Amino acid sequence: MPLFEQTYAPRWRKAHKIATILQDAYPSDLATARLLDIGCSNGAITNALARQVASIVGTDIDAARIAEAVACAAPNAAFVQSDGNALPFPAAAFDIVICAQVYEHAHNSQTLVQEIERVLRSGGLCFFSGPNKLALLEEHYWLPFLSWLPPALADRYMRLSGRGYKYDIRPMTYWELQQLWANFDMIDYTPRLLCEPQRFGVDDELGRLRVASRVPGFVWKRMAPFLPNFNWILVKRS
Repeated sequence: MPLFEQTYAPRWRKAHKIATILQDAYPSDLATARLLDIGCSNGAITNALARQVASIVGTDIDAARIAEAVACAAPNAAFVQSDGNALPFPAAAFDIVICAQVYEHAHNSQTLVQEIERVLRSGGLCFFSGPNKLALLEEHYWLPFLSWLPPALADRYMRLSGRGYKYDIRPMTYWELQQLWANFDMIDYTPRLLCEPQRFGVDDELGRLRVASRVPGFVWKRMAPFLPNFNWILVKRS
């Protein structure tokens, strides 16, 4: 596989997962939808999704990443440097917002959610994904139980492990996230991903854990609060 494809393949697989979920959840024709992708980085996922929607805007706080995204922008994609806590768009400007692996980096997750609610039209969807604070293995630094610790102990653990000086990620539990998104109706797609990994393009991510697809869906639904990562569709109430 060429180096370019190796570099972007994981993001293309994530774009496939998001697109498949949106095709399943969006009540209208996805080809007519206006999308916002918050925390788009170099725009790889944004540009992949652009093929399936009317228009898409990617935002990221990192100017260098936005410059990369602009350089390879799809015809119907635009990119704007912006903090997710202060989006430069009018109210109800988008039909769908993508908030994938972003909330745990936000300075204020409550403000981020308020901004998403503001720029979404009534009945619009937010695709949300992010880590679970209760995950046994923290997914940013791959240290066991790191996210379970109080901030001071987590910082010390980081230094002792040689992974950094400060733990700068702010994951939440399932119940905390439900409260954070209290103004939205939630559809949990995580069990569906585990039961149908090929359909949603997550079979490579599961690796040896593909046996998870043999576990009945009702079991995964009951285990939802303890899964390491969440994939939700959130519907803005009218």
